[in-house]
Amino acid sequence: MAIAKRITINDVALAAGVSVSTVSLVLSGKGRISPATGQRVNAAIETLGFVRNRQAASLRGGQSGVIGLIVADLCKPFYAELTTGLTARLEAEGRMVFLTQGGRRGEHVRQRFDTLVSQGVDGIVIAGSPGNAGELLAQAQEHGIPLVFASRAGYLDAVSYTHLTLPTICSV
Repeated sequence: MAIAKRITINDVALAAGVSVSTVSLVLSGKGRISPATGQRVNAAIETLGFVRNRQAASLRGGQSGVIGLIVADLCKPFYAELTTGLTARLEAEGRMVFLTQGGRRGEHVRQRFDTLVSQGVDGIVIAGSPGNAGELLAQAQEHGIPLVFASRAGYLDAVSYTHLTLPTICSV
């Protein structure tokens, strides 16, 4: 059985009759590209079945396009609705959500947080009751990762933190 060749950005550039940098600009949505050129590149992407490698893009650009989301319990309607809304918004911004659960009592939040950091996410949202919020905030700052606490309760009032909104994380 033959293994299918992975389509690369070079293949797309060749098929569209443009440079690799032009394909990169179309993929990132940056730069001044004429609508006709953008359509040619997108047609080549579609025809060839090109799939962008997020890991390679993050090595070049320093961003993964992934936001980590730690929720306490997806079975609870609040967390399910928060996950749905946040995912829709981030995907509309061209981002992807890496979803994990921290446990009903937050017993796995630290481990999940460390995993997300090691995966190179661009930011983390924690929805639930992390008993160690101050420690997590310090770790996030140490790694230069935006951290948002999302909760319907006021238990974080005693924690001193920089308030980050969703648009702030989306613009990272």
